[in-house]
Amino acid sequence: MIPKEWEGKSFYEILGIMRDARFEDIRTSYRRLVRAYHPDLAPGTESQENFRAVTLAYQVLGDPKLRAQYDEYFFTDSRENAEHYRKPKPYMRLFIRAALFILILLLLKNLGYLGTTNIFQNLGTSQTTNSGGSNNNEVLALMAGPQGPPGPAGVAGRNGFIGMNGYQGTDGLPGAPGAVGAQGPAGVAGEIGPAGSAGSAGSAGSAGAAGAQGLQGLQGLPGQGVTLEPISTDEADCDGAGGVRIIGTTTAIVCNGTGTGIIGAGYVNVGACDSSVKISLESTFKNGEFKMSAINVNQLSGACNGQELTAILKVKSTFSSDGLIRNHYIAGDAIRCSKSLVLNPDSGVDANNIQLGWQECQNITTPDGDFRLDDVYAYDVSASARGLLIQIAAI
Repeated sequence: MIPKEWEGKSFYEILGIMRDARFEDIRTSYRRLVRAYHPDLAPGTESQENFRAVTLAYQVLGDPKLRAQYDEYFFTDSRENAEHYRKPKPYMRLFIRAALFILILLLLKNLGYLGTTNIFQNLGTSQTTNSGGSNNNEVLALMAGPQGPPGPAGVAGRNGFIGMNGYQGTDGLPGAPGAVGAQGPAGVAGEIGPAGSAGSAGSAGSAGAAGAQGLQGLQGLPGQGVTLEPISTDEADCDGAGGVRIIGTTTAIVCNGTGTGIIGAGYVNVGACDSSVKISLESTFKNGEFKMSAINVNQLSGACNGQELTAILKVKSTFSSDGLIRNHYIAGDAIRCSKSLVLNPDSGVDANNIQLGWQECQNITTPDGDFRLDDVYAYDVSASARGLLIQIAAI
């Protein structure tokens, strides 16, 4: 039996050599083909396959034992190959016959049938003297000839080529997870400490100050009747924070909110396209005072695409005595901010955030072309839900 990878392989043809090639010929052909097919020098699938085939052929034919096993399996029972390799070469026939003839003569001499022979040649004529032998020795002397002096030493062979680097090995498989360690012994329960003494009763808290009076409700939009209904802190709407219901063609709920840098925040129903959005008033620190920055509308549905968002911000009816100059608005003015919504109609229910900045806002009570939203001091607007009206309607 032979290895399965030898089957159907003609290693002599792969290396381009004859079956009677010497080891030097095999090695020379292998080195030449390795340089031609090495993957580092000739990338490609075909080069890799040829490189593996040449390497396997050299591993078999370069080892005398493996080569003998390969030849015995492939050439002993193959009549065509056997006849080809057993057929004597022309120059081999003469050599074999001469060697056989010499061996026969040497055997006869050792057995005593042949004696010593002296051969003399003189200018084309031969004179032979026999002593105790027959003429057969003359033929032996003529064919074999006297032994010549020893030949000079051969030249040392050159060093072989340096072998190329082997392929880098693949990473090993990850190790299996370790076994779970044994559970440690249970700790000893500590002793129960003595009960602490009862603390003294705290003093009663002082009564809270009365809250400020709420602002007057906003006037309804032109052509639309709007009424305001307060939401107490014990109602479920606004989660107990309190607020206001704005009742018109639709009912909107504005909840009181808190937060650093935010003047009021809450959720409101703004129209048929969205049942609830989150609103907040944003302020910024400017020239030593907090002033209005924007009205933020978050968690807006894509179904509101193409409609107009309108927010009306109410200015407080009174100012504190701060000595600040207000050139572009007075107490009780309504600041209107509006923007046409350009949204992705396929976006989710709460996928969009819109900001109404100074570009979208104007004073509609006291028109002033130089008015900007960031002219308004933050504490001049209502922090209550009653101070803001917001809706989304078709343009």
